[in-house]
Amino acid sequence: MLHGSLPASLQQMSASRLSLDSNNLTGLVPRLPINISIFDLSSNSFSGPLPHELIAPRLEVLILENNQIIGTIPSSICQLTRLRRLDLSRNNLTGDVLQCWNGPDNNTSVSRVNSANQFGSVMSILVLSNNDFSGEFPKFLQSTSQLRILDLSYNRFFGTLPEWLPGKMQDLEILRLRSNMFNGHIPSNFTCLSNLRYLDLARNNISGSIPWSLSNLKAMRYASDRDYEYDYVFNGAFDDSMPVITKGQTRDYSFEIYKLLVNLDLSCNNLTGQIPEEIHLLIGLTSMNLSSNQLVGKIPDKIGDLKQLESLDLSRNKFSSEIPSSLSALTSLGYLNLSYNNLSGAIPSGPQLQVLDNQIGIYIGNPGLCGYPLPKSCSASTSNAEQSVNHEDADHISYLYLGMGIGFVVGLWVVFCTMLLRRTWVIAYFQIIDKIYDDVYVWVAITWAHLMKNHDDDAA
Repeated sequence: MLHGSLPASLQQMSASRLSLDSNNLTGLVPRLPINISIFDLSSNSFSGPLPHELIAPRLEVLILENNQIIGTIPSSICQLTRLRRLDLSRNNLTGDVLQCWNGPDNNTSVSRVNSANQFGSVMSILVLSNNDFSGEFPKFLQSTSQLRILDLSYNRFFGTLPEWLPGKMQDLEILRLRSNMFNGHIPSNFTCLSNLRYLDLARNNISGSIPWSLSNLKAMRYASDRDYEYDYVFNGAFDDSMPVITKGQTRDYSFEIYKLLVNLDLSCNNLTGQIPEEIHLLIGLTSMNLSSNQLVGKIPDKIGDLKQLESLDLSRNKFSSEIPSSLSALTSLGYLNLSYNNLSGAIPSGPQLQVLDNQIGIYIGNPGLCGYPLPKSCSASTSNAEQSVNHEDADHISYLYLGMGIGFVVGLWVVFCTMLLRRTWVIAYFQIIDKIYDDVYVWVAITWAHLMKNHDDDAA
């Protein structure tokens, strides 16, 4: 392992590649050698600001991640027009990021300024995570039409997600914007990102519903069997790892593993509405996290179609009704969290669900659930429900009879009081009664006489 600082004469070196990563080098980041194409000083202890002049016209890869670099990114970086990979993550950089955009603010005219000498026009990987950058979504990204990986996570970016993003980054495969201050809704035209297989918008202030159009993300609709043939910009010269939050934990995966993940993470936002039914079309998903939102309704019945799912987190929402039985068909599932919702009914059974870790913790906070692994049995719940129904029926009958009795008494008193107040009504009432009595008496007398006559004739 190397120690100490790098000499100023480094700028004069003629080599095209320099990789001094994972050492204990200190001091300032030196000026770039003029002929350098790959420059990697990652995972050292460099401190202070970046060199004011970053002049290396052939530079394609610049990796300074995991140091202690402070200050802002110098504007001279905009001259590195051949840069294909830039990684400044895990430092203490601040300010607005990369003011390299020289195009118009009107998005409709952007295509006219994209050219080979535009900064970012050939960039494939941009990782600026874990710094203290701020400002709105960087405008220079409108020129990064070849970008495949964009990671701005763990900064202080704000504002809405630009509508131009999907149209200008159609090669994008990995988009990580978690732990910023983005707001507004998820653009419905994200479906234009046909290669996107890793979308992480967690821990922002995004609101609105989950657009059904996300189900049209083509790269998420197929199992990840794609053959990646990236050059040294992606792998080969570097053994990098990238953090992934899945199965309730943060893990560092090598790029060889990372590129096989198909992830959708919208957790810890202000999303409302229901999960789109079409979500079951994303059969390539290996991880889906929608936790800590305000989502309602049922968990889609066809969620069991996501056969590749290894991690599913729907906790801390307002989902109701029963857990779909198709969930037991997820044979690859290694992590499940449905806690703190309004779910009810019997927990589905299945061999995969019964071998998950922290069984009770999966369902805690849903008082309406019953069955294994909860101590509340469904038979007891059914018996209590039937008793409750019978009790309610008895109450309904009692209330019916009580209402009839009260109605009869009230009606009788209404008639009686009316007769007391209206003398003419009393006279009319008794006249009607007398008439009815006379009519009935005459009918009975005639009928009786007729019957007696017939009886005498039969006897004779």
